[in-house]
Amino acid sequence: MGFLILSIIILSNIHAQTIYEETIYLENGEFDYFAYQIPEGYNENISHPLLIAFHQWGGNHMSTFSTEFDEEANLRNWIFLSPYGGSSNNYNHQGAQLMVLEEIKWMQNNFNIDMNKIYMVGGSMGGASGAIFANNHLNPEEPMVAATASASGILDCERRAIEMDGNNSMTEWFGGNWDEVPFEYHRNSAIYFADTTNSMHYNLKYTPIYFDFGVSEPHRTHAEEMYDIMLNYNENLWIDLNPTGSHGFSVFDESHVCSWLSQFELNSTPDYVNVNLDEPSRAYWIEITNPNQIEDEFMKIISYKEIMQNSLNIDIIKTDNISNNSIVLHVLDNNYDYINLNYSFNSEQSNTIGITGELAEYINHISSGDCDNCFNQEDNIFWIDINPGNTTIEIHFPSDVNEDGIWNILDILLTINFILGNVVPDDNQSVSADLNQDIEIDILDIIIMINLILAIS
Repeated sequence: MGFLILSIIILSNIHAQTIYEETIYLENGEFDYFAYQIPEGYNENISHPLLIAFHQWGGNHMSTFSTEFDEEANLRNWIFLSPYGGSSNNYNHQGAQLMVLEEIKWMQNNFNIDMNKIYMVGGSMGGASGAIFANNHLNPEEPMVAATASASGILDCERRAIEMDGNNSMTEWFGGNWDEVPFEYHRNSAIYFADTTNSMHYNLKYTPIYFDFGVSEPHRTHAEEMYDIMLNYNENLWIDLNPTGSHGFSVFDESHVCSWLSQFELNSTPDYVNVNLDEPSRAYWIEITNPNQIEDEFMKIISYKEIMQNSLNIDIIKTDNISNNSIVLHVLDNNYDYINLNYSFNSEQSNTIGITGELAEYINHISSGDCDNCFNQEDNIFWIDINPGNTTIEIHFPSDVNEDGIWNILDILLTINFILGNVVPDDNQSVSADLNQDIEIDILDIIIMINLILAIS
């Protein structure tokens, strides 16, 4: 979906800091406001953490400037972003998350943001927004959450709606009551307590979470229960054992929150992946394309990888609601000779697995098990039939030009001499130097060679 940005820059001064406002428009006519603050010490030559604050019910994109988070961001040399989210009464739904995603991208395109240090905070209605956004955005090629903090957040939308005997905002934005469209409530929650096997909290394993609630809030137990569930799964959790304040942002100590968040950077390449995906998408190095997803059911995958010398070992332990020819492994980012893939979750059914990565365009040969060149290649994805059990995938890069087994500057120099006519290549050298396979050794091959050397070094 395309986006159009209309810059309506309104300068406001709060606490002597300049606040900028923008409006983002979707092609379908929907739009959102957002406000941001650039720290006084901003330097376009260095990257700056981004702190995103989500307002409470009834607020807007300017409301969070009444907290101390904008001051804390300025003191820490962080950029501060405050989305409206399309509505004053709910922005955890899919449409609002899309707006926030595009606003982050806009900030990324206009300022030097450290994409490994995107922090999210929120109060009350916005309290769980960071965790919910993190659940739904695990693609390392797009903005992801490094750590998040929740003040009085609605962690489980279904449970909170039941406690409230219905919630008009949720009904409006999710398209019905909790018992009418339960999947919408579950996919837009940090956790689903009634059936944790069908919950997205698994996706938060590598997202540090800060829980805070007021001392007298009856649904403080939500945070305590989620903390207990996550405690042996997520290594970076904090919960306020001596709460103050009444509700929402008032329970936060903004300085403590920001100091806690600042410890963490994004982990976008974990070895172990255990996720429930609400729609076809990428989670770290695993992508599920799944055109046949069972409607209103999560897609589950558990897998881990391990590097051993020149080999990558991958074990796919479990999948649910994922059809054949739907798993793509983004693992060809290092110079492996072998990938040992253990398809252990099902001992009877074979599958077709896609393998890709930054080096995929340079690979000229793949063998799977006893079958040579048994794959289909499409858009730098190698689709390989994987039998139950262990399959060894052998990966071949083009032979280097001077045949010493290493791609380096010597291969470039020799190829330049071929182009200049100073040296006549033999048959093997002609094949190796003609990397783009256009039957001519020229500068285009040199360019590919440089990229190949940089990629595999």
